[in-house]
Amino acid sequence: MSEYDVIIVGAGHNGLTAGVELQRAGKKVLILEKTNWPGGQAATKELFKGYKHSVGAWALLIFREELIKYLEMDKEGFTLIRPESSFTVFGEPNQPCFIGFTDPIDLANHLAEDHGIDALDGFNSLGSFFSNFKEMFERYMHEKPPTLEEIIAMEPDDKTRRALSKLSYGSAIEIIREFFKDSDEHGCIQGSLSASAIDGTHMGPYTKGSAASMSYHYTAGDTYDFKIPKGGIGTVSSSLMKVFERYGGEVRFKSIVDEFIIEHGAVVGVRMKGGEEIRSQVTISTLDSKMTFANMCAPGTLPTDFSNAVDDIEYANGYVQVHMTIKELPTFRNQLEFVNGTVQSWLVAYIKGPEQLHKAWQQSRAGQVADDPAVYCYFPSQLDSSLSPGDGTHTCTMFSHYFPTNIPAGKHREMKKLMVEKMITAIEQVIPDFRDLIMDQVAFTQRYFEKAFNATEGDFSMGLLHPGQMFGDRPVPGWDGGHETPLANLYMAGGACHPGPGVTCLPGLNGARIVLDKLGEANERAAE
Repeated sequence: MSEYDVIIVGAGHNGLTAGVELQRAGKKVLILEKTNWPGGQAATKELFKGYKHSVGAWALLIFREELIKYLEMDKEGFTLIRPESSFTVFGEPNQPCFIGFTDPIDLANHLAEDHGIDALDGFNSLGSFFSNFKEMFERYMHEKPPTLEEIIAMEPDDKTRRALSKLSYGSAIEIIREFFKDSDEHGCIQGSLSASAIDGTHMGPYTKGSAASMSYHYTAGDTYDFKIPKGGIGTVSSSLMKVFERYGGEVRFKSIVDEFIIEHGAVVGVRMKGGEEIRSQVTISTLDSKMTFANMCAPGTLPTDFSNAVDDIEYANGYVQVHMTIKELPTFRNQLEFVNGTVQSWLVAYIKGPEQLHKAWQQSRAGQVADDPAVYCYFPSQLDSSLSPGDGTHTCTMFSHYFPTNIPAGKHREMKKLMVEKMITAIEQVIPDFRDLIMDQVAFTQRYFEKAFNATEGDFSMGLLHPGQMFGDRPVPGWDGGHETPLANLYMAGGACHPGPGVTCLPGLNGARIVLDKLGEANERAAE
């Protein structure tokens, strides 16, 4: 007799979303979490006494706001902060800055007045081009998706097929150059577009296939409408946990699953690190595919071709996230002096163009720290006073892609320190006394997230956003989005599944609905 209807491994936002959906449908659900807090790679932590930082993910870009009500998060006090601009990108002193206004009219006026009509036309035309991918994403958001090749082949006209093919398999720079012809013009705009293409990939903006990630980020959500959870990104999971527990669900922290219990080709529960066995009708993993199948399934229990496909998933994803406390909000100088006293100062990004990203990518591949990294620098407590003590001090976080993944033994700490120094130096271009403002500082690379959260190679995407790892090929070809597995009663419901990474709750919701259908079928068979 099973102790639980469903066991879920992982108390991140997807695991908790699945838990809410299943528990309020009347199932008895247990969620097991390795750490002592909810949220996984999207958690809010007090790294320094009195200050809260969003560790890992920090903003909602692809999240569907209707889920707040559907998942009853609003009943637990979950709210969003909507700044009037999502970012301010700066480059060289002579380059016009690019402001990501959330209001389309403000954005259009900024583009026309500060960058010229050609920039406005190019940007609007690019948005129309992306609409091809948006329709494709929306169509399969809650369904088992076909592969990209199948989706393209199903389109009725050659023009749409060519557009989707380019958006899926072309390079980001190919797409950008169609609408911004001159590589020497509008560097901050082109750099910003390119930066979205490399997020969640091991590619540069000139790499074939990088357009797929850019398409995902610009169409699955809204890259120019950052939504910030009040209290930090961890409130997504903490509010979901409250809903889950209100319906009678159980969460156990510091509970490490050692392996799945597999009998006659079916998973019947989990074996914990200390040896305890917990039985269930269904087990759901929200870990990535390699952790799920290579680490928790005994050798020989999976088909060889499936195991080989899991081994081939690409995860290499290098980055640095630096969390700090600062004495006061900075005074910006030089090309960003105009943001002082405005909300546009809450997030600034040093991205002077695609070539800067390309060079950083090349150096990263060679195992080197970039000479001139692109850097995001944001001040969360400027928008949300609950994150700092209220004494004039503030929180600050920096992020940069392309930290090397092939670091020689014993060199990680040295290279991390060098990368952080280069990131600070980049921000000193517009905040000359930035270094003097810093009180506390801690830096995390992909290595931290690998160890802390069992994330293969520290990849926050749970399988990179490369064309061969999206839609019906996610997580591996032949498994239609990844919720069902070769083992009976074992399901996936994390970012390794379609539609993919980001704080969306969609893999958890879709996975839970499939499990409910399967449990219903099992109950019908038992009643016959």
